[in-house]
Amino acid sequence: MFRALGARVALDWKGIDGARTADGAAQLAWRWALDGLGPIDEAWHEMDWSEGSVNVRAIHASDASRELYRTMLHRPDQFDPSLSWRTTVDVLRGIDAVEAGISVEQDIRHHRIPPSPLQPPLVRLLHELVDRGARVGNQRVSFVAQAVVGPGGVESFVNEVLLDRERRLPVLLFTNVKEQDGVYPEDAGDPSLAARELCGQAHVYVLSRTEDTHRLTRRLGMLSAYDGAVRIYWPRFHLSDPPPRHPLHLRQRLNRSSGPAIIRRIIEAGARSYRPPDGTGSLLAFRWRERERRRVDELLAGQDSTSAQVAALRGELFRAIDENVRLEDELDALRDQLQHALQRAEDLELRLNALHDRQRESGETTVDLQGGASQLPSPAAAEHAPLGGA
Repeated sequence: MFRALGARVALDWKGIDGARTADGAAQLAWRWALDGLGPIDEAWHEMDWSEGSVNVRAIHASDASRELYRTMLHRPDQFDPSLSWRTTVDVLRGIDAVEAGISVEQDIRHHRIPPSPLQPPLVRLLHELVDRGARVGNQRVSFVAQAVVGPGGVESFVNEVLLDRERRLPVLLFTNVKEQDGVYPEDAGDPSLAARELCGQAHVYVLSRTEDTHRLTRRLGMLSAYDGAVRIYWPRFHLSDPPPRHPLHLRQRLNRSSGPAIIRRIIEAGARSYRPPDGTGSLLAFRWRERERRRVDELLAGQDSTSAQVAALRGELFRAIDENVRLEDELDALRDQLQHALQRAEDLELRLNALHDRQRESGETTVDLQGGASQLPSPAAAEHAPLGGA
C-alpha cells in the first residue's frame, strides 16, 4: 500500500467535555465514510459492512482513561476501478486532548504506476474537523491563506510561526510580484486554493505588499522570498539554516506544473512522516487481547473433558507462536527498510553538505535534494541588490 496522505490534528477542547468532542468527530468521519453508499444513516457504532468492492469498518477500543473510534473505508478509485483506496480515520480521546488522524493509502501493485489525485470529499472532512478548532502543535489550522501585513505582522510571522520550535507542519509562503501589490504569478497557483487543499498538512501565508517583502528580507536575508517567489519552510526552521534546506521557487523559474508540484511535495512529506494518534496501537492491541480472551473462554467452555480443553489450549498456543513468527518476519523486513532509509538519508546529507560547500565557493548555484538547480546571486551581488527584489 502506498500512503498518499497523512494528516493529524488535535481538537482544541482543553480537557472540557472531551467525550462529546470525540463523539462529534467520530460522527463526522462516519457520515463522510457512508456518503452515497446506501440507506445506512445510523449513528456511529461498531460494525463491518460490505457491498460489492466497498467496505466500511468501525472499531471501538477503550481503557480506563482513553477511547478510540476508528473508521475505515475501502473503495475502488472513482476513475480507475483497478485501483483501490483505503482511508483510516482515528479519533482518540486522551486525558488532555482529542486527536484525529487521517491516513489515505492506495493499493499500487506496480511502483511505476503514478498515484491518482485525492478525492475531494476527503478535503471536506478535513475542513469540517478544522471548523471544530483543530490545532497542530501550538498553532491553529486553517483552510484560508493567512496574510502577513506590516512590521508587526512580519515580526510575528518570523518569531511565532517560522521559529516556533513546536511547529510540526511546513509553511508555504507566497509573495506578490514587485510590480503590483496583491498579485501573484499564475504559475505559482492560487494561494487560496492551495490553503484549501493543504488543510491540516501545511500553513499557507501570503505577503501581498512589496514593502513587507523588504522587511522579511532584512529579517531573514537569504532565507527570505520576494517578487513572486514561493518558499517552503520546513519545521525546525532556524535562522542559521542553509538556504537550500527550505526550497525556494523563483518567479522566473515557475511554470504551469510548478503549483501542483509544490503541493504534491508537501503532501508526500506529510504522508511519509504520518503516525496515528499516540496510543492508537496500544488500544487496538488491548481490544484484540480482550476479544481473544473471550474467544478462548468460549472455546474451553464448549469442551466436555479436560483432555479436550488441553488439546484446544495447545492448538491456540501453536497458533499464537505462528503469529509471533509472522510478526517477527515483518519486523525484520521493517528493520531492513529503516536501515536502507537511514543510509539514504545519510547519503543525501553528505550530498547536501558537499553542495553547500560548492555554493559557498561559487556563490552561483544551489541544488535541492531532488536535484533541481536554481540560480542565486553571489554574496557580493547580494550585498548591492535592492532589498525585497524591488
